[in-house]
Amino acid sequence: MTTIGDLGCPGIDVDKWRDENRAPLFPAKVNRWILVRTTRDDPTPDDLKNTLAATFERWFAGTPLDPALPFNGTTRSAAADLIRLERVSTERLTLAQTMRRREDLPGLSPSLAPGGVVWLEVSFAYRGQLLSMPWPVRTGAEVQLRSHAECPVGTDWMLDSVAFPTMGAPAEMSSADKAGATLGDAASKGGSAVSSAAGKALDSLWMPLLLVGGGAVLFLFLKRALTEEAPHVRT
Repeated sequence: MTTIGDLGCPGIDVDKWRDENRAPLFPAKVNRWILVRTTRDDPTPDDLKNTLAATFERWFAGTPLDPALPFNGTTRSAAADLIRLERVSTERLTLAQTMRRREDLPGLSPSLAPGGVVWLEVSFAYRGQLLSMPWPVRTGAEVQLRSHAECPVGTDWMLDSVAFPTMGAPAEMSSADKAGATLGDAASKGGSAVSSAAGKALDSLWMPLLLVGGGAVLFLFLKRALTEEAPHVRT
C-alpha cells in the first residue's frame, strides 16, 4: 500500500501541491501580501510580530539571527528584507491591485485550522531572483515537529492574496549597517533624553539662584536709598 503525504500531512502529495500552487515574487520590488493567521493561541500584538518573523524565516529559509534583529520596525529572512507588518484586522483585508488570490490556485485550496482568525497586510523587499515560490502555508509547531512539509490543510498561517508591485525596493543594507543604524538611533535618542534632563536640571538649579540673587540686589538698593540723607534746602 502506498501512502501519500507524511505524518504532518496525511493523504496529500505535498511536493506536487507545492509545485502546482505558486505565489509570484517580484525581485527588486516591494512585495505586498495579505496573510491569514489563526488566533487559537490568543496572540498579543507582540506575538503577531514575533511569529510573523519566525514564519518568514521558515518560508524563505533564513536564519534565526535576522528576524531577531529589528530595524525600523522591520525584520529580515534571507532574500525577504524589510519585512513589515502594515495592518491587522479581524475583517478580511483586500489589496488595491490584487494579482493572485488563494481562490485562484489550481490545486487544493489551503484551509485554516478551526477557530478565530486575523488578517495581516505585510510588505517586504525581495532581494532574490526567483519569480515564484510554493504558496506559503504553515502549520502549528506541534505538527512541524513531526513533519518537514508545509501542509495546506488545517494551517495556522497562509497567504491569502498577492498584490501587483508599485514600488521599487530601497537600497539594501547589511545586517552590520542596520545594527549600527539601530545603535546610532538609540544613542541619539538617549543623548536627547540626557540633554533634556540636563536642561531641566539646570533650570531647576538656576531659577532659585536667580530669584535669590534678584532679591539680594533689590534689598541692597532699598537699604542704600534709606540710608542716604535727604538733600538740604537753602533758604
